Amino acid sequence: MIRLIAVDLDGTLLAPDKSLSDHNRLALHQANALGIKIVICTGRPYLAAQPVLDQLGLKSAEDYLITFNGGQIHRASDGQVIYRQALDFSDFLIWQKELERLQLPWHPVDEEWVYQAPKEDSPFPSIYVSQVTTAPAKTKDYQLFGPDNYFLKFVVATDQEYLLQQLEQLKPELADQYAIVHSHPFQIEISKAGVSKGNALARLGRRLQIPPEEMLTIGDQANDASMIKMAGIGVAMGNAAAEVKAQADYVTASNQDNGVAKAIYHLLNIRRGNHGII
Repeated sequence: MIRLIAVDLDGTLLAPDKSLSDHNRLALHQANALGIKIVICTGRPYLAAQPVLDQLGLKSAEDYLITFNGGQIHRASDGQVIYRQALDFSDFLIWQKELERLQLPWHPVDEEWVYQAPKEDSPFPSIYVSQVTTAPAKTKDYQLFGPDNYFLKFVVATDQEYLLQQLEQLKPELADQYAIVHSHPFQIEISKAGVSKGNALARLGRRLQIPPEEMLTIGDQANDASMIKMAGIGVAMGNAAAEVKAQADYVTASNQDNGVAKAIYHLLNIRRGNHGII
């Protein structure tokens, strides 16, 4: 029996234009009305995910949200952090040196801001602030960060071919010491070792007394793979990366075609309301 549905936002629940369709909203509402817990699992910070929570009506003290790819778990009603695994200043210095060596543009991200350097030393510019994130951005000299700063992730988003080429030169030990995942083909996100949506969801499940086998998870990119693998039913979107589809129990329609709603109705045998859906 499925008691919890965990769903990614970008590329999954949200359409390509970042909107939430009535189809997907109603499907989650119907599942929730049957007593199934709905948990958003996203790489976004809380503030960037909050508008979707509001649209879904996930505002009670019993609703939860996983952000920063598992780096934080929040109470959805007020954003209170109940779990955090952050990067510290020593991690910042390690990655500053490595990413500058690789000439990759990057952004430290904390709970409030996506930081961008005043000047980038890279043949290809970052596209994270201009094309990807909905979180507020602040220009800051990275030399001004210090031991009091902590971050939830470091992000690199740039030309896809150049990114993959440069990552081949990444120091191997860093891949072992940190969690490095693709959230888009052109973007990687770096977190503390052990940070993943799957681990955070398992932790939340223990709090709620819901085991992984009673969870349904839906996602599209490599940062969703951990929760897709750990759940009783793992679903990949039709637009998902090939390696994510290979690890899923079921592949649904794309995010442009209400794949979340279709998966919920099909797999949970929930009767659709009379709203002309699908």
